[in-house]
Amino acid sequence: MLRSILAASLLAVSFPTAAEALNYNIVEFSESAGVEAVQDTMSARLQVAAEGRDKNAVNAEFVKKFNNFTRKSKNGSFKTELVSRSAMPRYQYTNGRRIQTGWEERAEFKVEGRDFDELNRFIADVQTDASLEYTDFSVSRERRNEVIDQVSKDAILRFKTRAEKLAGILGTSGYKIVKLNLGHIGSHIAGGGAAQAKMLRAMPMAASYGVEGTDSVAPGVEEISISVNGTVQF
Repeated sequence: MLRSILAASLLAVSFPTAAEALNYNIVEFSESAGVEAVQDTMSARLQVAAEGRDKNAVNAEFVKKFNNFTRKSKNGSFKTELVSRSAMPRYQYTNGRRIQTGWEERAEFKVEGRDFDELNRFIADVQTDASLEYTDFSVSRERRNEVIDQVSKDAILRFKTRAEKLAGILGTSGYKIVKLNLGHIGSHIAGGGAAQAKMLRAMPMAASYGVEGTDSVAPGVEEISISVNGTVQF
């Protein structure tokens, strides 16, 4: 009986000691890192359209423009995507009656590539067959992944460096990273790419792009960042 009571007493003493050791000199903090990446990809949305009173005449004009556009797009190294295509009658209402007044056909294309000069020349070359709706710049997926890997590494190294400094301040011989979380990946545009693209939406194509197709807009810079949150025991 005495032996059982002594064992229980030792266990009762050891439990608080173990619990205290798990929470000894624990510090939580975060670090972050960011890299500016130049937008290396240009995309543009263009529309091929024809409209008029006679359905056959409209279709003939539309097909001619459509074929001219697709033929010229095949000569480039950029990517071309047909976003939508539609054909529909046009109506007007007179004295409560719906009267068909004509026909219209439209197609929207998206072109995307990294050779800005080539894309600008193409846009200028097809302006008789297609109207430019807008142009935009972005960071390519490949480049974005490279930057994310880099900022993740930088943020972790900063976290490690700060932990080492805190160990020195606290006068401990070392530290142990108990928990580490990579936080939200953030990004924002820093530069004129987005603003210039918005300006271009309101400008006639002929004014935006000359005969030679020289680029009148430039890409911006996107800052990609990531935060690291962690718990360190000293």
